Amino acid sequence: MPKKSVSPTTQWKKVEKQATQVLGKGAVGRYAEDLEPRVVPFSAVPDIASLLPAEYVEFIEALGYRWLSTSESTLGFLPPRWRVSLSQQTGVPDRNWSEVRAEREAGTHTYAFVMFAARDLEDVNGFAFGRGTQGDGLVVWSVEESLPVEELGPFSTWLTEELDSMAESLEGLEEGATSQAPPDLENASLPTTKEKAAAPKAKGAFALFDRFPRDSRELLFNGRKLGELPPVIGEFTELESLWMRTTGIQQVPPELGRLTKLKKLDLSFNPALAQLPPELGNLESLESLNLRQTGVTTLPDSLERLRRLTFLDLQSTPLTTVPPVLFRMPWLRTLDLYSTTLPPQELEQLRLALPECRLGLS
Repeated sequence: MPKKSVSPTTQWKKVEKQATQVLGKGAVGRYAEDLEPRVVPFSAVPDIASLLPAEYVEFIEALGYRWLSTSESTLGFLPPRWRVSLSQQTGVPDRNWSEVRAEREAGTHTYAFVMFAARDLEDVNGFAFGRGTQGDGLVVWSVEESLPVEELGPFSTWLTEELDSMAESLEGLEEGATSQAPPDLENASLPTTKEKAAAPKAKGAFALFDRFPRDSRELLFNGRKLGELPPVIGEFTELESLWMRTTGIQQVPPELGRLTKLKKLDLSFNPALAQLPPELGNLESLESLNLRQTGVTTLPDSLERLRRLTFLDLQSTPLTTVPPVLFRMPWLRTLDLYSTTLPPQELEQLRLALPECRLGLS
């Protein structure tokens, strides 16, 4: 007699009960639906409804965004905004990432994969939905280090195999065994609506920055109309990357100079940003500075202290003369000056002063 099929919802509940009995209540849980990741790489949010199979939608409607951990494995279903964040970080097989990234930044990319479950967040490892190579049906793909690598079959088939494996790993465990940590979405998210309501009221850009832990290593605000970069930025002394593209900022506070671990700073597409403070020269770890389509007409002399700065983008800025400090920065390796009206003789002098730098000229 053929084995009676069990729905994904029923099977999940069964293995979840088994894990609780063996490992305790800490082996299972549920993510809040409104979890907002600290980083959503691109402002254009993809429409992924067509990439979510009906049986997955039914599973989520029944159980929510559950996670389950055993002594050998862990699996967590991603809430909506986390699906977006990790899907934007997932590559496309046989395509160069720089091309994919450019499309996503421009909002022209057609997504072929959507991450829906994760094992860990560090390298974007987990599972995505995408079209199968043998037909038009949606299948589950394994994702390793941000890239779909293998088809694993329809959702119900994949989940059955995952849960069978997890159930098997629970058998024979002795009392006191510990489970692996699930993907830590809560600590990598902004405060939930309930947490925000309990917090003191703050206003403007400060309110947004104040929601992040002061030991954050990356802050990404691309596309958010902040209007300013608040002085509180100086408190984020562990920061390594700050993305402020198209945020409407008009000035950079001197407090930014306290971020001595900052490596990447993107202030691009803020045309009202006309000046930079001399404190920028205190960013001793800075490697990349993007000022594309800002309103800067010169650069502070203090930038000559930035000996690790190798990439500088000044494309489409209103420069009319080469900032003198650039002649004293021979360690630059890429300097983008496309769409500027700089005098040809000054550009030739700059080329001689920076013989190992690739100059982008219109």
